[in-house]
Amino acid sequence: MVRGILLALAAATIYGFLGISFEIAAKRRYPVWDVILYKQLTGFVIGLGFTAALGLSLYNRYLMELGLFGAIAYVITVAAYLTASRERDIAANWTIVNLSVALPILVSIAWFKDAFTLMKAIGVLLTLGSIALIGGHSPTSSGTGTQSRWLKFISIAFLLNGVLVILFRFVPEGYAALFTVYFYGISFLLVLPYKLYQDSRLGPSGGLFAVSAAAAATHWSGIMLTMAALSVAGRVSPNAGVIIYPITNGLVIPIGVLLGVWLLNQKLASRTVVGVALGMAALVFLFLP
Repeated sequence: MVRGILLALAAATIYGFLGISFEIAAKRRYPVWDVILYKQLTGFVIGLGFTAALGLSLYNRYLMELGLFGAIAYVITVAAYLTASRERDIAANWTIVNLSVALPILVSIAWFKDAFTLMKAIGVLLTLGSIALIGGHSPTSSGTGTQSRWLKFISIAFLLNGVLVILFRFVPEGYAALFTVYFYGISFLLVLPYKLYQDSRLGPSGGLFAVSAAAAATHWSGIMLTMAALSVAGRVSPNAGVIIYPITNGLVIPIGVLLGVWLLNQKLASRTVVGVALGMAALVFLFLP
C-alpha cells in the first residue's frame, strides 16, 4: 500500500507541472486546438515508444474502445479548461477542475463497491461549497459576460475531467502504455480535422510546441503513475479508487496553486484562498475511511 501511495504522490507532483503548462498556454493566448493537437501528438509518440520497448502488440480492440471514449471526453475537457483559464488564474481553475475527484470516487463506490461513509458524504458537500465559493467571485472579470463564460467552460471541464480518471481502473495491468497510444492517437485524429478547418497551416511556433510538449510529457507521466498506483493499491485493498483518487486529483490542487504563485507570480484573492482551503478539507473527508 505504501508503494501505491508513493506512486500517487509522484503523480500529483507531476500533474502540478501539467497545470503550469496549461496556465502558460492560456495566458499566452496560444490557439486552443493547436495546443491540444501538438500535445496529443507528442503523447502518442511517447506512448508508442514505450509500447514498442515493452514488445506489446499494437492491436487491442478493448483498449481501442476505451481510448476512444477517453479521447472524446478529454479533448472537450482540455478545450473547455484552456478557454476558462484565459479568464481566471490557476488557483480558481485548477482547484475546481481537480475537485472533480468526487465524481470518480462516487463511481468507485457505485461500480466497484468501494466503501461509502458519512465522512465521504461530508467531503462531497464541502466540494460543492468550495466550488460555489471560488466560482461566485472573479477578481479579474470585466463584466458578467466574462464571468458567465468562465463559469460555463470550467463547469464543462469539471464534469468531464473525471471520465478519463475513471477509465484508468478498466485498463488491464501491464497495458497502460498501450492504452496511452490509443488515447493520444485517437484524440489527435479527432482534433486534426477541426484544427485544419480553422487554420490549414501546420507547424507550431517554438513557444507553442515547447509548452504543448511539456504538457504532454507531464500528462503522460501522470497517467502512467496513476494507473500504477491504482494497480499496486488494488492488490491489497478493494478500495483502491477511494485511496488513490484523492491523492492524484486532490493533492495536486495545492501543488498547482503554489507553483502558480511561485513560478508565475500570481496573486491569491482571500476568497480564493478560503475556497482552496475548503476544497482541501473536502479531500481530507473524501480520503477518510
